[in-house]
Amino acid sequence: MHRFVTIIEVAKEAGVSSATVSRALRDDPRITQAAKVRVREAAVKLGYAPNPLVQALMTQRRRKLDPHGETLALITNVADEAWRKKDVCLWYLRGIEQRAEQLGYQIEVFSLGSMRRDAQRLRQMLKARGIRGLILGFSERDDQPVELEVRDFCVVGLGTYFRQLPVDRVQLHGFFNVKLAFEKMRAHGYRRPALMAPVRNNSIVGGQWSAAALNEQWQRPPEEQCPPLLVEGEQVNMTLFRDWFERHQPDALLMYKLDATELLARLSLRVPQDVGVAYLFGTERERVSLAGIDGNLDRVGAAAVDLLVQKMHMHDRGIPEHLRDVLITGTWHDGPSLPVRSEQKPSARPARKAPARKRS
Repeated sequence: MHRFVTIIEVAKEAGVSSATVSRALRDDPRITQAAKVRVREAAVKLGYAPNPLVQALMTQRRRKLDPHGETLALITNVADEAWRKKDVCLWYLRGIEQRAEQLGYQIEVFSLGSMRRDAQRLRQMLKARGIRGLILGFSERDDQPVELEVRDFCVVGLGTYFRQLPVDRVQLHGFFNVKLAFEKMRAHGYRRPALMAPVRNNSIVGGQWSAAALNEQWQRPPEEQCPPLLVEGEQVNMTLFRDWFERHQPDALLMYKLDATELLARLSLRVPQDVGVAYLFGTERERVSLAGIDGNLDRVGAAAVDLLVQKMHMHDRGIPEHLRDVLITGTWHDGPSLPVRSEQKPSARPARKAPARKRS
């Protein structure tokens, strides 16, 4: 039977007290670097591994002694006044703060943007504060590399923010959410639903949206297939949109960050009388009047805290050898933009006939 090595044995091997071992393994700034190295070498030699149950009990004990709890850092790469105006960020933050409080921690935001992207200064500040756990949160310019050294910290990435850093992540289940949306749209009587989204956002989620849309289409008979339209840039090319729409005749659109009502109005089509519309992760205002997917971003934020605390209990620091992705599924919500449609309802306009193929 496997015998657990105790912290007392590690202390004896390292020639320090049990309290010093506990603090050294938590990377407490009060312990010298030499003592930390000695303790870690002793722990590795003896095969010591912390007991998660004991760690959880100690967390509860520290919470009673300090009602504010240990601080977890939420790292952003954008000014506070920018991300705090976005519904998406506020939903994430709500879940993060609520779960942190439940587990006996508090959240403090550290902005690289306000430090002029000085990652070394941020690292020194976090070390001086004795902060062990980081959540890599809101950023806008992910095309610019961030030289943030994380080897001394337990780190979790939130969604695809700071995506150039290879860390364990908690994010939306993009593939599942698109498949769920198509399932619900077809259940409402729409036979040719189609995805329409910006190329950049589809790329950020690793192509999950387009992969799910194509997978869904390939499982349908030819008369019900409608390929996705991925839009380059922030403005929709109306000629491209018109040609795509008239060629494939979708009767419902699954949209992200694009104004379906305006685009369809230019084709003299109405929502929802002519074309049904559903949204992926709409804003707070859009959720009132539109059908679509609730990404459960507060639960994504909560799960990020769960994973981070687990890593802290196991002293799992730095870049992992094998990355983990925790995927949180979304929830469908009905709305007036996608009413139940009768199977006999005609399409918005007659479909353009595809050119006949020449026989070889």
